[in-house]
Amino acid sequence: MRQILIPTFAVATTIIFFAALLGAASTSSNTRDGEAVFNQEQCVLCHSVSSAGVVAKTKSEKLKGPDLTGVGERYEAEWIGKYVKKEADKNGKSHTKPFKGSDEELQALVDWLLEQKAEG
Repeated sequence: MRQILIPTFAVATTIIFFAALLGAASTSSNTRDGEAVFNQEQCVLCHSVSSAGVVAKTKSEKLKGPDLTGVGERYEAEWIGKYVKKEADKNGKSHTKPFKGSDEELQALVDWLLEQKAEG
């Protein structure tokens, strides 16, 4: 019986390739899930994300929050997470209601928001 030897380099390269591929799939899945969290946690009641085609459901201008397109260009991920959990404020005002989802859901939401870039 003849043995086929696979060079260690080829095996390592294959492993690295698939690990990177899985990591990329995980990241895009996480950010795709962020929009689902946005809807599930009812952020859409007050906030639009025009870059994603999401329109706030409230008709009241008093209750309407800002469009969150480009929020990641103005604030860091850590602050966004703290703000929606009511652990940080903006100009002395805190978020209207605290985020009640899991840490994983919060991370998915923040990742998705960071991807929502303003055009231009």
